[in-house]
Amino acid sequence: MDRLEKAILCTIHLIPGLGNRSLWKILDEFGSFQNFFQADKKTLYTSFLKTEIIDKLLEKRKMSPEIVMEEYRSHDIEIVTWDESLYPQSLRNISNPPMILYYRGDIRVTEQICLAVVGSRAASVYGRNVARKLAREMAESGIVIVSGMARGIDSEAHRGALEAGKTIAILGSGLNVIYPPENRKLFQEITASGIVISEFPLNNHPEPVNFPLRNRIISGLCRGVVVVEGKEKSGALITADFALEQGRDVFAVPGPINSKTSVGPNNLIKQGAILVTGIDDILEEYYDINRTPGTLRQDRLLLLDDNEKMVLEQLVHESLHFDELIQICGLEIGTLSTALFKLEFAGIIKSLPGNYYVRI
Repeated sequence: MDRLEKAILCTIHLIPGLGNRSLWKILDEFGSFQNFFQADKKTLYTSFLKTEIIDKLLEKRKMSPEIVMEEYRSHDIEIVTWDESLYPQSLRNISNPPMILYYRGDIRVTEQICLAVVGSRAASVYGRNVARKLAREMAESGIVIVSGMARGIDSEAHRGALEAGKTIAILGSGLNVIYPPENRKLFQEITASGIVISEFPLNNHPEPVNFPLRNRIISGLCRGVVVVEGKEKSGALITADFALEQGRDVFAVPGPINSKTSVGPNNLIKQGAILVTGIDDILEEYYDINRTPGTLRQDRLLLLDDNEKMVLEQLVHESLHFDELIQICGLEIGTLSTALFKLEFAGIIKSLPGNYYVRI
């Protein structure tokens, strides 16, 4: 997207009531935002858009799109559109991908391994402690933590991540409207090493309708979503629903059965979410994540006997058949079977159809 096209997109995006789906429809119907911006009145008023939207568009025509871009620059806000290489790859294939993203920080952080930690605004002390601890430990393993910078679980997740690594905040407002206001310092800390992102333009306030839209981006950026606390109907569960729709993993931290904020994650576990009692329950799902020396998988590797180590050394690059392993390792059938069983039970290898084995 060239400079003028982007400037016009940013200008029309300021029109209240013109959301992401409408932007995609405009592009489809008019071919470009420049064509839309310069179309004659008859064409505009007979388009799919409401009359009040067109009225506001005609007002916007009186201002230069470059003035809008200058206002974004004055707030140190950068902009990326769906057709640019810096646009997060993980968002390209989700339903209703954001046409445009506004951000402060390092956009390249979105291409790292990301997991979301979300939960209740009215979090308990237990929930806050768990969220912060899990986020910190995941960050120590090189995972970027994504959340919504809301009060409660979100804020604790960001703070835990910042103690050991990087984090991404997705806002439900424009980047110049920090919400909640007490998180202004947290906002600055996140942008210093990670990134704060919004699909909402300048001066857009945190309306209730914005947060479900924000939640699809939180889950879309991630491999999985960890729900720490949440009521039966909450934003955290909306994020979990988006994660399932997008093919992401859903994790849930169990809580006391007499707590309203435990109903959400406890129900998710009943429905098949991965139960989380510690970071190992998360790391075991992702075998390409760098693990810190104290993690469970490395501890298990240290406990392997000589036969198990020998077998594992052969499974570095590709899957091998049971008979191939017998020939390479020179082990008896029973000895090899025992070694393979122990390695698979430890979650280090897995068996494939046809009696093949592969390291994971």
